Amino acid sequence: MLLSLKIENYALIKHCEISFSQGFTVITGETGAGKTILLGALALVLGQRAEANVLLDKEKKCVVEAVFGIEGYGLEDVFKDNDIDFDPQTIFRREILPSGKSRAFVNDCPVPLTIMKIFAERLIDIHSQSATINLKHKDFQRSLLDNYLLEKNDLSTYKSLFCQYNNLQKEVEELRKQEADFLKEKSYNEFLFEELEKANLQNDEQETLEQDIELLSNAESIKQSLSSSMFLFENEGGSDILSNLNEVKNNLARLAGFSPDLQELFQRVESCAIELKDVFNELGIQDEKIVFDAQSLQEKNERLQLIYDLQKKHYVDNIADLLKIKEDLQGKLLQTSQLSSLIEQKNNQINELFVRLNKLAESLHKQRLTSGKEIETKVLPLLASMSMKEAVLKIDIEKAESLNEYGADNIRFLFNANKTKQGELNEMSKVISGGELSRLMLALKAVVAQRFSLPTMVFDEIDTGISGDIASKTADIMRLIAENHQVIVITHLVQMAAKAKTHFKVYKHIEGEQTVSNIAELTQDERVTELAVMLSGDSITKEALANAKRLLGD
Repeated sequence: MLLSLKIENYALIKHCEISFSQGFTVITGETGAGKTILLGALALVLGQRAEANVLLDKEKKCVVEAVFGIEGYGLEDVFKDNDIDFDPQTIFRREILPSGKSRAFVNDCPVPLTIMKIFAERLIDIHSQSATINLKHKDFQRSLLDNYLLEKNDLSTYKSLFCQYNNLQKEVEELRKQEADFLKEKSYNEFLFEELEKANLQNDEQETLEQDIELLSNAESIKQSLSSSMFLFENEGGSDILSNLNEVKNNLARLAGFSPDLQELFQRVESCAIELKDVFNELGIQDEKIVFDAQSLQEKNERLQLIYDLQKKHYVDNIADLLKIKEDLQGKLLQTSQLSSLIEQKNNQINELFVRLNKLAESLHKQRLTSGKEIETKVLPLLASMSMKEAVLKIDIEKAESLNEYGADNIRFLFNANKTKQGELNEMSKVISGGELSRLMLALKAVVAQRFSLPTMVFDEIDTGISGDIASKTADIMRLIAENHQVIVITHLVQMAAKAKTHFKVYKHIEGEQTVSNIAELTQDERVTELAVMLSGDSITKEALANAKRLLGD
């Protein structure tokens, strides 16, 4: 339950602190005094959007802090999942800075607003003035009925599965588009891949071919130069490089023993002789290797031209890129064949989910039929107690043609406040007045609250359009709800205020040159005065005081 609410620098509120108790609490005050401002502040700590223009003093931050007693409401999992320390008295705080930025905290731990909203959904139900009008809308009617279901896990499971079902359908649709695109390109991709596959390209092939062609194209001149070089090294006339070098080596061999320098020269010449002999032998090997082959040259030129053509076709300049393109084409062709298999696999999952969803939808349909009958039965006595003895409520539940996110039901609340010969029932938007709508909403809330696990329920002027004895009966229903829930009601009705356990008054006053709102819990004597004001206005009469005391049971 809500234990306390502290507000600083919000709208017309400079500073206020309120402590709440269990049971039935009312908040009264003149129109414009700031009653609804309290709900706005409370909404902030429940994760609603914040705006900088709510600051009373634009130079200071706004702080709203609510303390909830949460022991026994099964929220430990939310704390654990979000790494927040659990405390039976949990503090929710929201700060709005002058810059417009806001911060949210749970037990002094910074949290995103989504986490605050998760807590809010399991702690409090706020019925705003606009919510009564929403009763005319089918989505709100469905949510009211579903709040009464015993097996709420079925609905939760259904929603989760339906989300998976929708996502899978979107995935299949996207895969089908990809498959169609791939199929359009499949023939061309197959041609390109087969062309590259047939080419049997090797990574270093281009460089080797270019070198071989260069050699073959210049084979005659290369061979002539090699032969000439070999002739200079060694020839039959004796005037050659190796013979002359050998003679130099022999001369130095005879002199080497005379000094280290000559010995070194001999060794150097000997090394040169060995190296030049090796060069001579290599010239011979190269001369034998180079043979002009016109057919080989043609084949190599054709091969190299094939590579050049492929590179030009694919806008690349090396074989490595061509091999990468071949790999990508192979991947696309493989993906095309795999897409059909993947689509089939996901369709099987969709069909399995469809079977499960239909089973759950059937279970929800049966639960809704049962719950709808119970609500109809329980609402009528409450309506009768509020002077609507002839009223009839019918919760019409029909099977829908297809599944939706809530099952397979079309739900309508049909109503008639008056007895008619035909007993005609119509949709609420056509047959219900404002006062009747308020009473019906309250009756529905009272019935559905029996299944609520929420500790706190807040009603903002749900009694609009109600007066006299009906207002008193309406207050009795609030007291009934308050037996199992903390109930906080913002009201203008003296009958409602009189039957509450706790009474707060919101009022305006002047501080300096500024009008501010504040709130105070009323004592018994102050309640008498407040009720008398509500009965007779600022000029309190003896009769109003007496009537106020009578209403309070004094």
